[in-house]
Amino acid sequence: MKTLDVKGLACPMPLIKTKKALQELEKDETLKVIIDNDTSVSNVLHFLYDNDIPVTQKKEGGITELTVNKTDADIDDVEVENYCEIDLPVTNDFVLVFAKNKVGEGSDELGKMLVGGFLNTFKEMDRLPKKVIFLNSGVFLVLNDSPVLPILKEYEKSGVELLACGACLDFYERTKDIAVGRVSNAYDILNATLDAGKVVSF
Repeated sequence: MKTLDVKGLACPMPLIKTKKALQELEKDETLKVIIDNDTSVSNVLHFLYDNDIPVTQKKEGGITELTVNKTDADIDDVEVENYCEIDLPVTNDFVLVFAKNKVGEGSDELGKMLVGGFLNTFKEMDRLPKKVIFLNSGVFLVLNDSPVLPILKEYEKSGVELLACGACLDFYERTKDIAVGRVSNAYDILNATLDAGKVVSF
């Protein structure tokens, strides 16, 4: 494994050095990128995700380690400067809305898997929302048999408010099964979305 230390470097240098190190990797090699700036972490992750390059991360204190696997991705012509975001929005100034218990249309199995994928990615990027709202079949995500219950409990412990539509829970006769968050109403839910800097709906 090769190690790339980009601590203390301003954008776009972490991106430039990461791209160069990836180009120099041999087959089956991995690269560890050490970063001490959340904005740079977000930028590098954006670059990696956008180019289908597998990555895992570990954070201790203010230091993040990204472990990147060598792939066949062609990044020679990628302009990494395009991923250089300096003034990011406030990390929690947005609200997530799940209007169903899956993401997108098509395969239900895939859609339900994507819910956990998105929730985990927000957490890995240190971009937790201010609130998460659950409407219609989305309320199934906060019940005691929800596959994403562990990650939602982590959200709640981190200070994210989870609001489940009371009328929706009543409709499905599952109010007694709520395992995380709190039962809410139309007034609170509308105010939460109107007061948010941004609303992201799934």
